Amino acid sequence: MSLVQRNSDDLNELQLSNNHQEQDTPLANKDVSSTDSSSAIHYGEDAFSNIMPLCEVACIVTTPTGKTLRCKTKYVGLHTNNVLLLELPNVSPKEKSQFMQRGYGIKACVISSKGEGARVYFKSKIEYVLSGGDSDLLLVGFPKATQVVVGLRESARLEVDLEGMISPNEHRYPCQLRDISQQGCLLVVERGKSNYRMGSIFDFKVLSSDESNKPYTEKQFSAVVRNVTKTNHYVRYGVKFEEECLKSVSELIEGLQFCSIQHKFTL
Repeated sequence: MSLVQRNSDDLNELQLSNNHQEQDTPLANKDVSSTDSSSAIHYGEDAFSNIMPLCEVACIVTTPTGKTLRCKTKYVGLHTNNVLLLELPNVSPKEKSQFMQRGYGIKACVISSKGEGARVYFKSKIEYVLSGGDSDLLLVGFPKATQVVVGLRESARLEVDLEGMISPNEHRYPCQLRDISQQGCLLVVERGKSNYRMGSIFDFKVLSSDESNKPYTEKQFSAVVRNVTKTNHYVRYGVKFEEECLKSVSELIEGLQFCSIQHKFTL
């Protein structure tokens, strides 16, 4: 029996209707119950093999009496005892005591940023809530089957290892390019060295991979900031390329070579 046949009876259990989806995500208006060729049933272990830590998760927790709580959180990882680890959603103490209980049902959608992007839908139950000060964890039973919808972005995102410089004619902020596609890229800058916000527009250059620190090309790439996230040491800018530099972006991507040691693309 094929994987799809074996789990076809579970399809309805894995679907979240449109009003359960995040409104600020690319597929907010997509009906995942449609027979789209980009949607398929996968074993849980296959689906989560491509999910990176700290991916966004949209959740719906349901009590035995039918009350629901919609919330967002982050994916942490897997436990060897068939348990998913999530950050505890940022909810009030009352909501925590009312909804974050063992055995309560949970529907969730994990957003994967790898490649062309994907959504992983699943249904499970809460196993445990671990409290550790400000670092509480929500442990969820590992799903046997998931519904995976691929193709969140127009073009696939390539993982790269490139050095760059933001605002090369003025501030000269050193940065790293962590991934790139035909439409945008991820730029990482050390905290305290830049202060761009969503909607900010700046230029940047890609530097050569050798130690000369010279621009790979004299052409500058212009981009607008679409999202900003911060870690302990870095600020991560997700940017979208401006229309006038898309040809240069294509030339840059065509010049990339895959490094079998780093498993990333370099120049």
